Amino acid sequence: MLKRRSLIAFLVSCLFLSAAQAASTEADRLRSVIDAAIEAVYGECCADLPIEDKETRVNAILEDAYDLDVIIRRAIGRNWNLMNEKEQQQVLDLVKRLVVRTYVKAMQGTARPEVEMGKPVMITDNRMEIPSVIIVDETIVNVLYRLGKMQSGWQIYDIVAEDISVVSNYRQQIDDHFRKGNGQELIEKLTKLMNSQDIDEELKL
Repeated sequence: MLKRRSLIAFLVSCLFLSAAQAASTEADRLRSVIDAAIEAVYGECCADLPIEDKETRVNAILEDAYDLDVIIRRAIGRNWNLMNEKEQQQVLDLVKRLVVRTYVKAMQGTARPEVEMGKPVMITDNRMEIPSVIIVDETIVNVLYRLGKMQSGWQIYDIVAEDISVVSNYRQQIDDHFRKGNGQELIEKLTKLMNSQDIDEELKL
């Protein structure tokens, strides 16, 4: 009986260590991605570039590390099936570009942002949260990254900034649109917004 208990305790400790190692690894990866994105906006190579070029660089960094389709598909939710295949791809691409644009605009200020990463928290074996604090021009923003373990590895499935969920915020607006509108009208609205200079961090559709 004692041997059996010892074996169970050993297996549990191994699982705990494995989860802790995974959380630490993902926190380091996320930190490196955030640092690279900030460098793409504030670095000597890029500080004077037009915002469109900065967005392209940041998008490449984000997509190289994470599958952005995950968070966008969650934001679209059940409305995905209300569009044909062509509309789905267009909406996916447009929302992705808007997410990157709002991300870049949120980082811009007179001084380079400072980022402090908190300790990752394992919610389940397949879910973790990584808190962070971003300081931009003396403004403190609390950002929580939610990650899920998928076939493609750990992916960000939601970002919560000051208690506002990106997925919930976008989904509510897209839900509201589809109560009266359709896929083509959403594409037109997103295209118009993409060409606007008034995009804010909450992305008002």
